[in-house]
Amino acid sequence: MSSRATVSKRKIEQSETILEYVLDGLTPIPPLLKRNLSHISTLQKTCDTLHSKLTPLETTYLEESLRKIKDFPFPKDKDSNVPIPTTEELESVISSPSTLTSITTLQSTLLSLSREKVDTAQHILEYVDEHVKGIDEEIKVMEGQLKEEGYFEPAGASAGDRVALLLDPTSPLSWILGCVISYVPETGMYRISDSDPDVLNKVYNLSKSQVKLLNLQPNQINKSDDVMAVYPDTTSFYPAKVEGVRKVGGGNVVYVVFKDDQDEMGVTHEKPVLLKHVMKL
Repeated sequence: MSSRATVSKRKIEQSETILEYVLDGLTPIPPLLKRNLSHISTLQKTCDTLHSKLTPLETTYLEESLRKIKDFPFPKDKDSNVPIPTTEELESVISSPSTLTSITTLQSTLLSLSREKVDTAQHILEYVDEHVKGIDEEIKVMEGQLKEEGYFEPAGASAGDRVALLLDPTSPLSWILGCVISYVPETGMYRISDSDPDVLNKVYNLSKSQVKLLNLQPNQINKSDDVMAVYPDTTSFYPAKVEGVRKVGGGNVVYVVFKDDQDEMGVTHEKPVLLKHVMKL
């Protein structure tokens, strides 16, 4: 059974701090991190001990000061011959140098320990932040590799992404090209504008099931694959068969033969289509 499972079933012991209880459930953790966390725990125990000494001293000092002031022979009326004491005289009456020194020393020590706890916590934060950044970078690299190999499927498209949209679910091949305006992951609903220049102001509200992300990678497509591709000079997808993928300029171009696309001589010619305008069903 793991240490975490064991911890979850036991109560915090009276002799341990909450931090110790949490540490017990986090093992194994990096030695440096554990050492710093343990140091904070030790500092906290010391602070608790000093507080237990400081509080009674402060209480006693205040009570004694009030008693001395109460017993001090103040003039009872304005005609009294007893002089009104100065602030310095009152301070000398209530002062208890040894007790005040003990209080000041404890307060100073506690302040120093508190600063050390803050500094140690800052070191922990920097250490964790550095490692989290490293993990984030590794995730980005892995995400890129998964995308290239076709294993990574984003949760949804972002605003500005080109996508294929199916306006009529009863006609499974009637896909057209569109541009994402917004996507709400909680509802799985898209707002998409039509890419047809003749109907640029046309906006559709579609569910995720009616939208395809155009994110094919070169290694995900092979000769003779059946695909849907945007027919040249249109924004509509048509069934086609892949003849090959080539690098042209800075992008990837898929050469396809569209179904039922013979010329007047009955010959079907391959046509170039940008990879970002090709999808598999």
